[in-house]
Amino acid sequence: MLCSKNIVLFNLIFFTVALGGVTSQKSCASVQCSVPGNEPEITYPFGNKDLQGVGCGFPGFDITCDIHDHTVLKLPQSGEFLVRKIDYAKKEIRLYDEKNCLAQRLQRKSISTDLSPFKAYAYKKYHFFSCPTSVTRSNPDVGTIAIIPCLSNATNSVLVTVSLGSDVDSYTAKVLIAGGCEICASVTIPIPFTAITKISSYDFRIDDLYLTWVEPEKSEDSTKGTDDIKGGEGKKSKGKLVRMIVGIIVGLAGLVGLTALTIKIVNNCNSNNINGNNNTITNINNTIIADRKKKNTRLET
Repeated sequence: MLCSKNIVLFNLIFFTVALGGVTSQKSCASVQCSVPGNEPEITYPFGNKDLQGVGCGFPGFDITCDIHDHTVLKLPQSGEFLVRKIDYAKKEIRLYDEKNCLAQRLQRKSISTDLSPFKAYAYKKYHFFSCPTSVTRSNPDVGTIAIIPCLSNATNSVLVTVSLGSDVDSYTAKVLIAGGCEICASVTIPIPFTAITKISSYDFRIDDLYLTWVEPEKSEDSTKGTDDIKGGEGKKSKGKLVRMIVGIIVGLAGLVGLTALTIKIVNNCNSNNINGNNNTITNINNTIIADRKKKNTRLET
């Protein structure tokens, strides 16, 4: 009875471990920082180790979720940005500042030109001017220049002009400086694709930081639970097949080990039973011999 219980127990342990091994496999299926899905979808080459496990994304494409369930990307030497949108078809990511004042970070030159693994579509140089509010109200020549609300106050306005290296640019600068403005920063920043061929289509008041990336080669781990961005269903199927083969091998190895252990238990049980039976027969024979000796002693008497 005890041996039967041991066999059942070891079988139960084996299947529990096997089931745990299957369920513990990480899933690289696409995830989002918020439900019901107000945040961008996170899938390869991006990855979130907290939601998907380690190894689901490509190095440098690590996405995290903040305490407010916002999607966060950290750029090298530039810090963290919130992610507004990820366009996997265009390979474009749109970033914005958590304080909704991207211009402030640009003005401080806190965005490095080293954006690896991301890159800018192009770069343009912009001038930031700090002007008395009276200048912007009284001078019609600066009426079309973008004023940055998050950097301005009741007495001072911050304006941004694109640097073209032309007479128009020089004239604008002269007008602003003559009115009491000062250049507080001249920065070269990444611009979106739409701003490449236009004189000035980047609006510092509302626009995001637009970056792109080169599609990295997909790793084996990243094929778990997600489709190839280019529609490569073959890679996904291959990944599933490999995982299935590995699972079968692990399962067979476990089964062989379980069989050997079960045989050992059965042999021990049989050995114990045989020894027990032999002891019982020996005791019976000894009892019979003792009884015969007693009878013979009585007869002799």
